[in-house]
Amino acid sequence: MSEQDETSKTEEATPERIRKAREKGQFPRSRDAGAVASSAAVLLTMMALGPVMVQRMHEFSVRCFGHASTSLGVGLRQLLVELGLTVAVLALPPALAAAIASIAVGLLQAGFHPIMQLASPDLDRLDPTPKLTNMFSLKTGAMGLLMSFAHVLVVGAVTYWVLSDEFANLVSLGRTELTAGMLVVLRVCLKLSVSAVGALAALSALDYGYNRYKHFRSIRMTRQEVKDELQQQEGDPKVKVRQRQRAREIVRRGIAQEVKRATVVIANPTHVSVALRYRPEEGIPVVAAKGYDEIALYIRQLARQHHVPIIENRPLARALAEKVRVGRTIPADLYAAVAEVLALVYRLQNKVSRRRR
Repeated sequence: MSEQDETSKTEEATPERIRKAREKGQFPRSRDAGAVASSAAVLLTMMALGPVMVQRMHEFSVRCFGHASTSLGVGLRQLLVELGLTVAVLALPPALAAAIASIAVGLLQAGFHPIMQLASPDLDRLDPTPKLTNMFSLKTGAMGLLMSFAHVLVVGAVTYWVLSDEFANLVSLGRTELTAGMLVVLRVCLKLSVSAVGALAALSALDYGYNRYKHFRSIRMTRQEVKDELQQQEGDPKVKVRQRQRAREIVRRGIAQEVKRATVVIANPTHVSVALRYRPEEGIPVVAAKGYDEIALYIRQLARQHHVPIIENRPLARALAEKVRVGRTIPADLYAAVAEVLALVYRLQNKVSRRRR
């Protein structure tokens, strides 16, 4: 990536960009987090099950290497079974704990996002060029060398600190009993292991923080990229305008058909229009169409074209528009008001009929 590209990418990555990067397997991670978590899990398991493990090993050792009378009555098959049980007690809990800890750390870093495409064969992944480029990159190589040196330095410093603190006890091992000496050695090894794992965990956290910073910096976007992505998600404004126009046309065609068959249009002079359809066989008047502002004017225009009477009644028009949905019958509390309007319409129609005669 050129310096000009880096300077132009000033916008933080959008959620969609982060999601696409994750689908490609690009997300912040620490290379040693899994190993450190597994080591910590093994130590905790051994500390928790240490007495059980020691007891099991002691019993098996006595059975195999103790007095001859203890093993005379034991067959080879039983010894093999006890060997298997001993190995299971000593090895399975730490191995299981290490596997669970490693998987848990992986899920914490990557999240649970199963992507089957990554499991399919891809020849591009066999191309060593990108990895070789990163290996011989001055910036990446220097950071990797620095982290390796930090691991050696930290583990060495922890080892020196633990051994210095326990030096007197280690020197006196030659004058102590075997059991007591073994306990001292085990305690020193445990202290050294816990201290080293803790130090490596701190380094792993720092490595994760650096990789997280580097990852989100690498997927930054230019302003144009953000605009293009937003346009793709929301759709082309011109297409949206055409869709809205089509929707209006469909609504207008439906209103035109209903107003054409309406009996009367009840209107608030400028803001509300409600078209009612009344047929004796239907029994109760039905709200055929209604609208506000522009649609209200359109309904009145259609009513004039199809010679549907328009009656101005503000309270009734507002009540019908607020209470009744299109296609529903009017409520009982509006029967009287609507009946008066229908009676007026029929009187007007009768007058017109008599004039034509």
